[in-house]
Amino acid sequence: MKAIEVVTLTKVEGANLNSNGTEGVIAVLKKVRDPIDGKEYVRVSGQSVKYHLRMLLKELGWKLSQVVPKSEGGQKVIVSLGEPQNYIDDDLFGYMIAKKVNNKNATLRRTSVVRTNGMISIFPYQEDRDFGVRYDPSGDNHNIYETEITTNVMRGNFFIELDRLGIFKGGLEVPKLEGLEGKKANDATGKEVILYVLPREEREKRFKAVLEAIMRYHGGAKLSNFFTKVYPEIMVVALLKRKIPVIGDALRVKEGYVDRKLVLDVDLLKETVETFGDNVEKLYIGLFESRFANVGELKDAFEGMEKVEIVGMKELKERINNISIGE
Repeated sequence: MKAIEVVTLTKVEGANLNSNGTEGVIAVLKKVRDPIDGKEYVRVSGQSVKYHLRMLLKELGWKLSQVVPKSEGGQKVIVSLGEPQNYIDDDLFGYMIAKKVNNKNATLRRTSVVRTNGMISIFPYQEDRDFGVRYDPSGDNHNIYETEITTNVMRGNFFIELDRLGIFKGGLEVPKLEGLEGKKANDATGKEVILYVLPREEREKRFKAVLEAIMRYHGGAKLSNFFTKVYPEIMVVALLKRKIPVIGDALRVKEGYVDRKLVLDVDLLKETVETFGDNVEKLYIGLFESRFANVGELKDAFEGMEKVEIVGMKELKERINNISIGE
């Protein structure tokens, strides 16, 4: 198992999860335009999602790397400590820090182990706005403003490189680490590097923690006025033999409700899993069954596929806790 791909769907109501600044007196949503249908789709940036994952990891009891101001090239920048052996967020989300290593100037770079493009809506933006006024109690100089909001189904995509989680390149990502035995290896260019590897138990704790944070995901802009549920209603977890994502945008719901329940596009998901099945070691589909109209169709579609297991969200957490990354 080289990587884990996670794809989620969640319905949000009357929300502004990620603003894109203001236009006049309007706080606008972050959006992207589809060049095929010409319509705008709401999105939440990967940076925003990673920030809220960090906050969730903190709530789950993990100690985070301290963010500190530092002078680089005559300018002040904000950087973390760059100690992935000690802090889960430095390990998972990476950093770039200029510092002295063995009395030489060096830049320690760690590419994020957890990749994400944030979230994007399944359906186009419908031009919904909330009208507000900040009243001036001393006179008539009231401030009128508007906020773009959306009710939509948001898809989140995550990709976790397990063969890099808890593994650090000496001199390139970290200085020499005390207490960890370095192992010689060749990087992608063939250059010899020293790898420092955290104990397997710690590595497993870290990837299970980020999966739990995704499962409990909550966060966004303007939640004091536009509070909404953000945790996944369906979550696909694919354990992959190669670092090539499989599911992508194939987890979708169709237009319209059936008995006020969402309808999954089962054919699209099944075709995708069957096409790239040779890269899948195991695939879990966890969902709140009471929120989807065609759970029976989903189960029938994957019946007989030993690699695929369809469970409730509570059971999915148990499956995640039983995943082992090996030595």
